[in-house]
Amino acid sequence: MPKIDYSRIYRKWHSDTPEHIEEMAEHFTDILGPYLPPSRDARVLDIGCGMGFAMLTLKRLGFSSVSGVESDLSQAESCRAKGLEVVLLDDTLAYLGQNAGAFDLILALDLLEHIPVEHQLAFVHAVFASLSPGGRLICTVPNANSALASRWRYICWTHHTSFTEHSLDFLLYNGGFEDIKVFGYDTLKRPSVYWLPVGGARHWWAFRFFRFWRRLQMMAELGPDQGRQVPLSLNLMGVARKR
Repeated sequence: MPKIDYSRIYRKWHSDTPEHIEEMAEHFTDILGPYLPPSRDARVLDIGCGMGFAMLTLKRLGFSSVSGVESDLSQAESCRAKGLEVVLLDDTLAYLGQNAGAFDLILALDLLEHIPVEHQLAFVHAVFASLSPGGRLICTVPNANSALASRWRYICWTHHTSFTEHSLDFLLYNGGFEDIKVFGYDTLKRPSVYWLPVGGARHWWAFRFFRFWRRLQMMAELGPDQGRQVPLSLNLMGVARKR
């Protein structure tokens, strides 16, 4: 397959401006913070690290051993310009195979959907093998339950699939992981003056209104008990541990 420049789509939403870097640091602090290892000496690998926003956040939080791997040259260069340690490579499985038990935490953020389905299990097995005993994987994927699931599935030409909470759990379990938690997370925060119909408050109420109807749809289709449990966010997060 000819080499592609993934930054063509990635930079539609991301940039290296100081403002965006701060925005992404706040985002990753919020979503990753509760699941990070307590020791700041933990060895962390970010697979498909993009422009390095998650790595930079972890460095700011005090993690001293943070590295990444990336297959896209322009994004690897963006990481290096931020002073981050990144390996540019094409064969992630080989790299993981050479680093068995080397990491305490591996991030695979918005990554699994880019891997063909027939190769996903081998990838998860390789991640499992490269973690130390008790090591943790944190991954995020598109949520097939979302109202915008079709757009999220096809927004990138390199996406191969979306996930439900059940299919992601299935993949991680068969990859050897235990203590698996899969859940949705929302990035839209309630405005401080949400009761006034101005600015961000209108967006907030529109979001709440249509999310309510999506929940009713799930309950009508699946029954109240199951319908209440379905995560409806745009993305899912999976957190899993190696025994």
